Amino acid sequence: MQIKTKWMNDPQADLNIEHGLTAYLALDDAFLSIASRIHLIRNAKHQLDLQYYIWNDDAIGNMMLHELLNAADRGVKIRLLIDDQNGIKLDKTLKVLAHHQNFEIRIFNPYKFRHLRFIDYIFRLKQVNHRMHNKLTIADQSIAVTGGRNISSEYFEASDQFQFSDMDILFYGKAVDRAEQVFDEFWNNDLSYSTEQLIGTGTPQQLESLRDTYKALDQVNTPTEDKLEAAQDYLKLRLQNYPIQWAKAHFVADHPNKALGQAKGDNLLYSQVLKIMGKPEQHMELVSAYFVPTKQGTAYLNQLSRNGIKVRVLTNSLVANDVAVVHSFYSQYRKPLLQNGVQLYEFKPNIERTKRTWYEIATGSVIPKKGKNRSSLHAKFFDVDGKVFIGSFNFDPRSAHLNTEVGLVVESDHLQDQITAMLDQHLLQVAYQLKLDENGNIVWYEHQPNGEVVEHHHDPENTKFQRFTMHFVSYFPVEWMM
Repeated sequence: MQIKTKWMNDPQADLNIEHGLTAYLALDDAFLSIASRIHLIRNAKHQLDLQYYIWNDDAIGNMMLHELLNAADRGVKIRLLIDDQNGIKLDKTLKVLAHHQNFEIRIFNPYKFRHLRFIDYIFRLKQVNHRMHNKLTIADQSIAVTGGRNISSEYFEASDQFQFSDMDILFYGKAVDRAEQVFDEFWNNDLSYSTEQLIGTGTPQQLESLRDTYKALDQVNTPTEDKLEAAQDYLKLRLQNYPIQWAKAHFVADHPNKALGQAKGDNLLYSQVLKIMGKPEQHMELVSAYFVPTKQGTAYLNQLSRNGIKVRVLTNSLVANDVAVVHSFYSQYRKPLLQNGVQLYEFKPNIERTKRTWYEIATGSVIPKKGKNRSSLHAKFFDVDGKVFIGSFNFDPRSAHLNTEVGLVVESDHLQDQITAMLDQHLLQVAYQLKLDENGNIVWYEHQPNGEVVEHHHDPENTKFQRFTMHFVSYFPVEWMM
């Protein structure tokens, strides 16, 4: 237990773990989320395992790779698994990092024609349409972070273009054992190819040059230590004000064979979640960036609402959705849901951020106001009668049937109360409230800071052509891909 107990200053930690409990901290703040990942990397002594759908060649992506390289230099074994939907922009860097004796990198479900991917879409669509959508970091097989955030600037309020609102969860204890097992299943799967197989390996000279590049980036504005010191202090303060909670928790995941279309029953995440959470008896709150309930899901939610169960859903508005075609298929289910009493909210495209972000403070950079306020919902979590899921799973056919997903189910009234209170406090500030008027038409209510309520009688902040296109696309027989 030596590796495990070093992560927590809690004399009851070992006893709680022996009783099958898991410690957790919800990470609804981008600053706290990046600080937690850096904390895990910097304090790891033996091993770091990471798997992600997207890892971009940008400020956050390279900062994380630099931290991993530093960990490898001090003897920590690194295993990094990235889905090939990520693209080839990082290939040169990954090729060099793979030369390090403590760095192993694999690519999941690679495209056969990686530089001419449209050929795969034409001839191998069935194979490449299944992606590893997992997001997971594990340190020393003991403590982990999962959730909705990929490794890219927009997920951590550090992008010049727009910011995703997202949710992660840090967890420690019994559930990490299953998370490590899931990582191994993906790492050892036949769909995981080493970078040496796909792109070759670098040289000692290139590795040293990469170190120099990262060091030079550190010296821009302020050193890395200064950049992250405030983040680490914030993490400590947050832990003091919101102490770690212990609860029964379950790490849930699709089997990697789902990427081959061969997973069934308990090998599917949604089957595991349904067994753990059971049928709602009091209420269900659902936050999903991409929400396509299908006829079956709509009927399920409608039946819950008709039975007196409070059902509340938050998803993106048309203009906030970064994948607009998804909205086309979601939009046809809005009226049936509202007619049956389901509460619907749609995320606004602009959330005013008057304060400087952690990234601006840390680096001295200035994010343009338009880019800082441009927002899109990316979180995926829901709670049912005292049980909360936080992970990578969207409420749509793609998450259910095509992509692999992971997440954590926590049996905690405390966490559910936190989420409910957060939604109660912020929903009307960050989202349009949808209701039906006396003629059965949808009205979007926009609650403004001064107390005024503005009514919109069509999807806000878009053109007639955009609405026509959305309606037209909804007739295409491709909902199963959304």
